Amino acid sequence: MAGWRPDLAIAQDYPSRPVRVINGFAPGGAVDALSRAFAELLAQNFAQPVVVDNRPGAAGTIAAEAVARAPADGYTLGVLDVGALAVNPVLQSKLPYSAEKDFAFIGALARVPLLLVVHPSLSVTSLASLVDTLRQAPGRFSYGSAGIGSPLHLPMETFKKASNTFVVHIPYRGAAPAVQDVLAGRVAMMFIDYNTAIQHLRSGALVAVAAGTATRMPGLPNVPTFAELGYPTVQAMPWLGLVAPAATPPAITARATAGLRAVMAGSAARTRIEQLGFVPMTSPSDDLATLVRDDSNATRILVRDLKISLD
Repeated sequence: MAGWRPDLAIAQDYPSRPVRVINGFAPGGAVDALSRAFAELLAQNFAQPVVVDNRPGAAGTIAAEAVARAPADGYTLGVLDVGALAVNPVLQSKLPYSAEKDFAFIGALARVPLLLVVHPSLSVTSLASLVDTLRQAPGRFSYGSAGIGSPLHLPMETFKKASNTFVVHIPYRGAAPAVQDVLAGRVAMMFIDYNTAIQHLRSGALVAVAAGTATRMPGLPNVPTFAELGYPTVQAMPWLGLVAPAATPPAITARATAGLRAVMAGSAARTRIEQLGFVPMTSPSDDLATLVRDDSNATRILVRDLKISLD
């Protein structure tokens, strides 16, 4: 038949069965909760179940490889973060995937507001007092992260450089064990997401000294931003995006993109995302391919200046 296109015919029937979303984070965490909320909303748009498949570990590399190697039929998507798509490819020359070549970028989901928190045993209540304490005892204190190159690692290294302080980095296999050691006082401080932090801030188990956001968080109006305190280079708002394997037919990725945009345009998505402590990314300027390119370039400059490498 003249003008018949099999890819469009496939897309008209897509999705006709459940869709799997691979998530690079451990079950029970804030990003996992976001992924499941998004999957529930996307399932309504798709009129098919959307199932979250957790593949945590290796700073998102395990999940990213799983998405890249999945059948390119639209039935496997991935929720990946800035670490997997823009940081790891800069830090590691032997990744099992290429962020540039192995993914079709569906769209941005949300940003993750991060706070610098400290254990109460440090007896500091402000960023200025923390800097004073660190300068008086270089190397005495340590900070945790979800791994070298993770979104919880690079902001702290940027802050160390900007404040002329030295804090020992202790990388963990994920954020959860790092948080537990900070709560126990075995590690003095770390960057932590708002959703995880808020309960511990309210109980007094942790103290927030600065936010890595552009403006103060509505839920923590008394916590100033790094920029307010004289550290404009310290920014901590990593993003999450939805991707598919690179060879997925364009008509199917277009259908997935349309579904994502419809979900993100609704008030239900904004409300759910904000309740979980994230910032929805609904602006046309939040193009995922552009975010990956720009943050890859920024990471190259940062790791060169800080001499960070996983190789």
